Amino acid sequence: MTASTAQPVDTPLVSVVLPIYNRRRFLPSAFDAIGAQEVRSLEIVVVDDGSTDGSADLVQELAQSCRWPVVFLQQENQGAYGARNTGVRACRGEYISFYDSDDVWLPQHLPTCVAALDHNPDVDWVYAACELVDLESGRLLEPSSFYEAGRPRPFMNLRHDTRGTLRVITDGGVALCQIEHGLFCGLQNSVLRRRVFERLSFEAATRNEAEDQVFAIRAAKAGFRLAYVDDVHVRYHVHAENSSGTSQGMSLAKRRRVYEPLVAGYERLEREVTLSPVEHRALRKRIGHDLFWHLGYNGYWAAGERADALKVFKRALLWWPWDLPQLKTFVLAAVRATIAPASAAHHAGH
Repeated sequence: MTASTAQPVDTPLVSVVLPIYNRRRFLPSAFDAIGAQEVRSLEIVVVDDGSTDGSADLVQELAQSCRWPVVFLQQENQGAYGARNTGVRACRGEYISFYDSDDVWLPQHLPTCVAALDHNPDVDWVYAACELVDLESGRLLEPSSFYEAGRPRPFMNLRHDTRGTLRVITDGGVALCQIEHGLFCGLQNSVLRRRVFERLSFEAATRNEAEDQVFAIRAAKAGFRLAYVDDVHVRYHVHAENSSGTSQGMSLAKRRRVYEPLVAGYERLEREVTLSPVEHRALRKRIGHDLFWHLGYNGYWAAGERADALKVFKRALLWWPWDLPQLKTFVLAAVRATIAPASAAHHAGH
């Protein structure tokens, strides 16, 4: 690993971790958006995770005109969360945030979240909503990730203290809600205290592209308090290169890349974190659902890989055998998979 730093004398208030892997085209807008954040002091920690597109040279160029000091690290490719772990270890700020190079922070993101943490010492993790925008066309797909068809997401119904525009979640069911519905606290729309990372780190070995979903459960179970602002702070760009599971039209290869490690992350969670009986039941149901529908049905079955689909269906039902639609779909799929080869053999014989 190599490092090139421009260290200020004082410790920065905020560290922004910017992992990159062949994202040269997004870097100018990323530096512009970070530079537009009006906070007292800030450092940018860029982690080049083995890029081959000239990203390193461009970072050095952009750093020359950046208003904030830039720490530049290079490493062999370890995946997005391996790069984030490297960045966190290099951070000196009291607060840590994560910039996804293909998204765009709106100017109020850091000032609002930092002020919330400054004034609420019992809060460890502050986040806001994203708007979803198609990168190529610029078309707005979803005005706020906190709402679905105009209705608030379930996490907004959790018990909370209202402190100005900040809603501090006090509900003991926060981990359960993340398992069942999601808290929508992605890293790109969050700011966290350093103390969170003094106890927790991202699991990077399996390259789980949805590790932030598992990390939020671990943070909640570790007693860290989350709060949110019902405002859009991030423009999330949907495109073919997205690493998250929100991309549209996901290929089978991508589904395997997203959901196999995600399920493995949930499996580790079951072993590593003490869950209540209700949380344990919800986790098993979630694993079964993700395996059956996201990987088995919309992945292997939709791609015509019927034998592999049936294997995944069986795995899913071992985790959660009490879902009637899954059971019906499995039986029908097994019948169709049996009839199709027999029919093909019959026609071949004629």
